[in-house]
Amino acid sequence: MSPLVRFFHLTSTFFGLTHEYRNWLEEEFFVCVKHIGYSYTDLLKMPTFSRRFQLHLLMNENKARQEYYDEKSKSASSAKGTRTTTVTGEALKSKLRSGEITG
Repeated sequence: MSPLVRFFHLTSTFFGLTHEYRNWLEEEFFVCVKHIGYSYTDLLKMPTFSRRFQLHLLMNENKARQEYYDEKSKSASSAKGTRTTTVTGEALKSKLRSGEITG
């Protein structure tokens, strides 16, 4: 009897996750557990499209929050006061002593 000839000439005889995909999957699980609050067993039961959708929402929320803080810090750094007069140190001291300004 002759040995069996493979119908499909594959380099691997095992159909499974590659090492790179497994690392990526574990990173997804880590983010979901840490930032969303899912348990590991919930993630194993969750469909892939649902998990990816939740991650997509989290990324959009973080992006919007970052843009808000960037805009807020930009407007705060470019804001200027509207002071029209200058006050010397001696004038300030005399106003404090006379009670014009309360500390």
